[in-house]
Amino acid sequence: MNINYFINQLQNRVQLNEQWQVELKTRTKVVEVKKGNCLLYPDEICKHVYFIRSGFFRTFSTVNGIEETVDFAAADHFLTSIPSFLTQKNGKEGIICEMDGILLKLNFNDILALEDLSPDFLKLHNLILQEYLLLLNQEKNVYRTANATQKYRFLCKQYPGIANIISHKNIASYLGITPPTLSNLLKDLLTKDK
Repeated sequence: MNINYFINQLQNRVQLNEQWQVELKTRTKVVEVKKGNCLLYPDEICKHVYFIRSGFFRTFSTVNGIEETVDFAAADHFLTSIPSFLTQKNGKEGIICEMDGILLKLNFNDILALEDLSPDFLKLHNLILQEYLLLLNQEKNVYRTANATQKYRFLCKQYPGIANIISHKNIASYLGITPPTLSNLLKDLLTKDK
């Protein structure tokens, strides 16, 4: 069922013939991940792209011994460390599960093999990258111009319920503010909402 759901999500982007669907089903692995498990550690090579069927994940890096949150991913999102995956070199990012989930994973070599089998897969790959670049550009514009409250609201709109899944420390890190600043921001929001 999870693989069929994944294929349907891909079919929404590009029509896939039956042979291609069979190849994709053969190469896609379903993985159950528990909260706290790391899919990738900093300084490792990212060898997989994941499609999130359920769960919540956080991408992080470590700078001078301090963990910084880089991104989040939820159900129906793709997840990988793009710099490491594309170059197949050790990366700075790690990926950790923040809420139990089910992933569908494809490894780097399987993706290359699928691209060789069909130009449709290359087209699909490009469409997914375009979607991701558009999302990154939207986020960049928000985080470049918005104040901390606007950034927090944008984050909550993108990921409903995130405040119940991710620690304030990690949300603050992502927003580029300190945990006490986030606490004050949340108090102000509660006061304004009354």
